[in-house]
Amino acid sequence: MESNRGIKTLVASFMLCAVFTTGCYYDKVAPEGPPEGSISYSEDIQPFFDASCIACHNGGGIPLNLEASVSYAELIFGDYIDEAIPANSLLYTKIEVGGSMEQYATDAERAVTLKWIEQGAKNN
Repeated sequence: MESNRGIKTLVASFMLCAVFTTGCYYDKVAPEGPPEGSISYSEDIQPFFDASCIACHNGGGIPLNLEASVSYAELIFGDYIDEAIPANSLLYTKIEVGGSMEQYATDAERAVTLKWIEQGAKNN
């Protein structure tokens, strides 16, 4: 009788261990590539800033005000965009993997930002 209880306890422990040490396959999402077509600053870039950046970058002392009324001018005239080598743009290097603002951007947001710069960083 004691042997049965020990086996049941061992099986239950094993099952709990299995549940807590395996990940759910469906939680993993493949990174998205850049979207097709033209990137719109007002529809694709500014909403990213609104959701992830302006809590700090709002003209309150931290460089680069990303509020909608001034963000484009700040990026262009503040030398955050390098149209010759888009991947070297300060905006992109800050949010890319390994950059100081990496945690605030998703892979999709990084891809959209880089594609927007590659397309000429238009204020559209």
